[in-house]
Amino acid sequence: MSEKAENIIVYIPNKKGSLSEKDIYWIDKFQTIISIGLKQIVKTNFNLNLEFEDFSKKKNTDELLIIQMFLHNDFNAESVLNENSDLKATGLINIYCDPEVEQSTSAGFTVKLYDEITEKKVDLSEGINELKNEVWLKFLDISYKIKEALYHINKNSEENKQNIYVAQTSKDQNRNRKILIRELEHLGYNVLPQESFPSDLISYSEMVHENIKNSILSIHILGNNYTPINKNIEISGVELQNDIFIEVAEELIIQKKNVHRLVWIPPNLKLKSEKQKLYIESFKRNIELLRNTEIIQAPVEVFKNIIENKIIGLNSVKEEVSVSENNKANSVYIISNNQDDKNLKEIGQEFSKHKISVLEIAKSQEKIDLLREHYHNLINCDGLLIVYPDDNKQWLNSKLSDILKAPGLDEKNHFCLKQYCMIQEINLS
Repeated sequence: MSEKAENIIVYIPNKKGSLSEKDIYWIDKFQTIISIGLKQIVKTNFNLNLEFEDFSKKKNTDELLIIQMFLHNDFNAESVLNENSDLKATGLINIYCDPEVEQSTSAGFTVKLYDEITEKKVDLSEGINELKNEVWLKFLDISYKIKEALYHINKNSEENKQNIYVAQTSKDQNRNRKILIRELEHLGYNVLPQESFPSDLISYSEMVHENIKNSILSIHILGNNYTPINKNIEISGVELQNDIFIEVAEELIIQKKNVHRLVWIPPNLKLKSEKQKLYIESFKRNIELLRNTEIIQAPVEVFKNIIENKIIGLNSVKEEVSVSENNKANSVYIISNNQDDKNLKEIGQEFSKHKISVLEIAKSQEKIDLLREHYHNLINCDGLLIVYPDDNKQWLNSKLSDILKAPGLDEKNHFCLKQYCMIQEINLS
């Protein structure tokens, strides 16, 4: 860290004389609050200066950080700072204080400093201690972004950051989504998407697909409402993103890669849409949709810990696989339509002689548990043996179908023993 004071500019792309007293008061309050945040987080000397429209015409300015603030929708678009500015900026943070402002600036980090549900401006005329938690959290975001820019954190470590996708959700869960994003960013992860969600179906789908594909974990939040992407498209963004996750997971398995999904259901959910209720019930029942997936219903603070532990677990699994992949013991999963067949025990013993472990399913289980263990064995075995002593072709075809679907369930490698074998008469002698 440098001992000199860091230069931070709060830039308003309006003429100072065109602003009302209310605007000036709001800017002054903003500077006061952001200074408090910076003193807590940056912990270094800084100069927080205010500049107006003609500032963008200055040249040969020392390298500094610029907070570009759009108070309302009458700013001079030609004076807006961008990547082609003559100013040498360490970083650019765009703050939109009014929902009516067209958010067209591509460069820099963006903060919406207004209530995104009611679309009302944040009132800074109240005492600082009276501000809502949501407002403080947004000021906290700005302070952390300033810290990153001042110390070039992103420039030096961006390539080493792991990507986490946090899916778009319904408006009632936007606050929780931002809490999760904030937590992940502060832990040092790169949260996707970094751009706004498009409103047309094709662009939306392409962006979601690309972002999930480049992530190690995809986080989805189920909210109270079934909210279509726009008025012309009936499918909700939540449902579409979950569908796209399945597509991406299947594509990555072919490439011998993987992505996992955490689906969070807030414990205080109060469904306001019959369509959303039906969707959630269907989602939970459909095992095909739950590959690489865990569904969690817990408070947000608990869920944050689950996310962190999940990421740690995924990383440790990668390390274990890379170290021990060539040394692991082989296993075979024996599937039979007659679990009482006396030959099964002898077959198992034969495999044991060759140091091949046998995966089995406990008989005394509920149907859903039997099915889950069946899929678990398909995913983790190195080879399969179908013992078929009784004539039941429907059963046999269903098992062959399960084997073909195994890569989609999460099977990372080809079966390294025999892929499958049908035995009608067994003679171990």
